[in-house]
Amino acid sequence: MRYNEADVRPILSILFLLSACSFEAAPRAFEGGEHVGAKRGSMFHVLINAYYLQEESARALRRGEAQSAILEEVLGKAKRMGATLIRSNAYNDAPHKAGDSVIQYAAGQYDEVGLRALDLVLTRAHAHGLRLLLPLGNFWDAYGGARQYCLWAGLSDAREGDSRFFTERRVVELYKTYIRHLLTRTNHFDGIPYAEHPAIFGWELLNEARGRGLDDEGRQMRAWVDEIGALIRSLSPRSRISTGEEGFDHRDAHYDADFWQSSAAAGWMFHQGTSFRRNLESPFVDFGSVHIYPDGWGIPAGASLVAGFRWIEERSAIAAELGKPLLIGEFGLRAREGAIESLEERRAIYREWFAAARRAGAIAAGPWLFAHDSRPDGWDPYSFYLYEGTELSDPRNRYADIVAEAARSE
Repeated sequence: MRYNEADVRPILSILFLLSACSFEAAPRAFEGGEHVGAKRGSMFHVLINAYYLQEESARALRRGEAQSAILEEVLGKAKRMGATLIRSNAYNDAPHKAGDSVIQYAAGQYDEVGLRALDLVLTRAHAHGLRLLLPLGNFWDAYGGARQYCLWAGLSDAREGDSRFFTERRVVELYKTYIRHLLTRTNHFDGIPYAEHPAIFGWELLNEARGRGLDDEGRQMRAWVDEIGALIRSLSPRSRISTGEEGFDHRDAHYDADFWQSSAAAGWMFHQGTSFRRNLESPFVDFGSVHIYPDGWGIPAGASLVAGFRWIEERSAIAAELGKPLLIGEFGLRAREGAIESLEERRAIYREWFAAARRAGAIAAGPWLFAHDSRPDGWDPYSFYLYEGTELSDPRNRYADIVAEAARSE
């Protein structure tokens, strides 16, 4: 979806006014390996999104290399920026990647090189003192996604984000089979079982699950959350679990209905067959997950900052009410085609979103997407870099210095 450029000059005034907003801290957060009472000043993780680490590591292993140069580059640069948490794929279900990086090339059939690549990511992250947040699958088609599981189950007319992924027993059981295989695995490189691996901060049930085609109130989605969450809990009792969702809900209670109805395509966000509140109420979900993409959601130019503030504030209030922390797994504004803010405006907004997340008592936040040096700048419209030999503040890096500032903030 594309939007025309618009006058966003009022943004600096909005920044000034909203910087004084207060947010309630969630009553729980994670520090070290345990649940602890949250308070202002609790540990805040700056998060780096680098979904491709397993893929690039598999390619290195297939070439006969003992290490992945790209993996080491990303981990080293994450440390340089002060990040403590990396969000990266724990799945690769794309059959066309067979012989390249695939983990599961057919239902219940696994490529050991692809799995060892994920082993390597865990081992090296731990060596660098970094933790990993690992989605177990994808709603979208990339790397297989919900459609691929439906195809494996023999369902006709499988499509991206197919709702049958959540309800058809054949599909659900295939997904549970993969989760069992992964969580009962022992890492080839360090001998540590996945269920106990110190590099794993937490598991996400699915990346950006939506319930299009399910019941409007999100009850079917919640049933799926409970079932998959219970499986993970049984296999790895000490693991942290989150949904990996974007933060949509089935009704506008507890939200600024007027704002969302007027600014986001007549409130389509409340008709996605999923409920942030209902999912977070699950006894198998330990912390809330939200993503923030105002321009991708149809928020008009000039309202991105406010939309992000509201997304954080409203959902952190729900998380606090339920006694669970909130994690902002992705946020972003387009940096090229389709951009409706300049680089300086985006930088200002990112700073304020980081600050808002911290004030809200979130346990982590981070932008999409950190790219390694060999990826072309046109790879992803939200990407940023820390090019070798550059300072954090080099304009070519876009947001690296802002990530570092967020990591240093008290």
